[in-house]
Amino acid sequence: MARLAALIRRANRRVRRYGWRRLVLAAVAVVITTALLLYFLLAYTLADSPRLIPESIQYARNIVFVTAHPDDETLFFSPTVLYHRHDPRVTRSLLVISSGNYNGIGDVRESEIHNSCAALGIALDRCMVLDHPALQDNPKAWWDEVVLRQTFEPYIKKWKADLIITFDNGGISGHINHRAVSAAVRNYVLNTPEAPQAFMLDSTFLLRKYSSLLDLVPSALPFATRIFQALLLPPPGRAAIAAGVTQYNSALIVSPWRTYLESRAAFGQHHSQYSWDRVLYLVVSRYMWFNTLERIF
Repeated sequence: MARLAALIRRANRRVRRYGWRRLVLAAVAVVITTALLLYFLLAYTLADSPRLIPESIQYARNIVFVTAHPDDETLFFSPTVLYHRHDPRVTRSLLVISSGNYNGIGDVRESEIHNSCAALGIALDRCMVLDHPALQDNPKAWWDEVVLRQTFEPYIKKWKADLIITFDNGGISGHINHRAVSAAVRNYVLNTPEAPQAFMLDSTFLLRKYSSLLDLVPSALPFATRIFQALLLPPPGRAAIAAGVTQYNSALIVSPWRTYLESRAAFGQHHSQYSWDRVLYLVVSRYMWFNTLERIF
């Protein structure tokens, strides 16, 4: 107790000596420096480490992204969509449940997302926008999960998906349509023995969502042990991977600068959604720079 009191007195003396302003500035500088160091480490040095990106993602060959509206694929999922984009062995597909017709411009948004898919390297026949009458864009309507499953399951089978990526139960923005998609995919995966593995994109609270690269600091904390292992230990061999020794249930995917620019270019195809706040979003949103994902199991 006496030792703790001494520490508090010492801290108070330092505050009086240097002032709160200097201490706050020093703390901010430490956070920014740490975030930038983590960015270069995770976007370049450890970008393909199986300790940070599980083999179920690294070795997936037919990845299906299930989203709710046009532009979800760029605003939220682009670091994951563009991961291994140039690997000829990987086929990526995008299934968008609605055309985003809430404001009556569904036809325009459908055209825009096809251009976005082209920018993201997704083939036109793998870029599907649906228009089921019971699954229309509506921020107040919970989509029927049975109808949702009947809508997306045929594409999962048709495209021979070995990995599904979708929203988590927070829906990133809290949009009720996003959350309904998450619930339907989760129920499908958990109750269908032949379903492929699936990962959900983590939602965060508002301040973290708009902290850009600064949010790498708290986001990397759950991965700290795996980051140190990736730096200090040799990568696991194929035998260890096959045995599931390194089978992790979460992933941290960080876009390098070039990939970030590709994400911006893809969103640039959504002309009807381009406004001043979206321009700001492209810089300050963590989801434009990196994704953290959790496996459904």
